Amino acid sequence: GMIEHLLRQKGLRRTWIVITIVFILAWANLMQNPLRYPPAGQLNRTVKIARLIEKESGGEKFNLAVIAERNYEDAYQYFLEKWRTKVVDIDPINTEKTITDSLFVVCEKLATECDPTHNPKAEVANFGWSRVGDTWEVDGITIYKLVHYDEETSE
Repeated sequence: GMIEHLLRQKGLRRTWIVITIVFILAWANLMQNPLRYPPAGQLNRTVKIARLIEKESGGEKFNLAVIAERNYEDAYQYFLEKWRTKVVDIDPINTEKTITDSLFVVCEKLATECDPTHNPKAEVANFGWSRVGDTWEVDGITIYKLVHYDEETSE
């Protein structure tokens, strides 16, 4: 079509048209180039959060959950397992042996959207009745330590 016609023509006009098209395409491509934006730092943030959980677990067994739009426990769990922490997956069939005394919930949403004690996510729901024992923030991410709901402290 048009490009074939331009390639057959000779002269200054053809050269300027081709240069203009190439310039427009290059400019459009560079405007959305990811190199223009600073890195998200997801790996560094994941390591920081996993280190905090490792420290705050105090060497005790714990469960883990992540509340996010597009993320799962796997990245955090990778580091926690690599560092030989006592992270335990809750088995819905064998809950009495896999539910620990604490559940660390990493909330990658706004704090107002988390509500970690009532979240329907399986890891949270299977943990059972709970309350927030402690809260931390790392690079805009909120980490909750949930502990089992104690009827004596609910008065």
